[in-house]
Amino acid sequence: MKKVMVRFAVVIMLATVVMFAFTGCNMETHQKNDQYVSSVKEMVNDSVTYTRKLRQQDEGFDCHDNEKIRGYLLVTDDLINTFEKIQTLKSTDEFDEMDIELKRVSKQALTMISQLKQMVVYAQQSGSDAIYQREKNGYFDQYYSYYEDLRSISSEIQTYWRNA
Repeated sequence: MKKVMVRFAVVIMLATVVMFAFTGCNMETHQKNDQYVSSVKEMVNDSVTYTRKLRQQDEGFDCHDNEKIRGYLLVTDDLINTFEKIQTLKSTDEFDEMDIELKRVSKQALTMISQLKQMVVYAQQSGSDAIYQREKNGYFDQYYSYYEDLRSISSEIQTYWRNA
């Protein structure tokens, strides 16, 4: 009888240890997923804020006003840094497909913002904003398309995680 009780106790202890091991691994994955989703949300929210500021900077653009140029360049730098951070995010297996699309779109948005920045720098250096005024609408249209896709993918990631 004692042998049966001892065996039963050992089996219960082993089952408990195995259960904790599985739960611990699952919790680690859960935390990584949660951190990834939180990072995506934060960075995309930052891009929303900076995009609003970029619109304001564009409305008051004057290539002869160094303060306005400085403000514009600071906003483009903030956007560039945000999109570069998105490129370095590490996703878990659960988010691999969405992460590939997120990074593709953020890379395209990064390209458009970099082009706008270069045109602003050129306008400042040359003292003429003719190229900027002529080309900016095309770059902004493309940027806003990628920006909306970025927001949509972020929303998909958050919704997926919330429903998981």
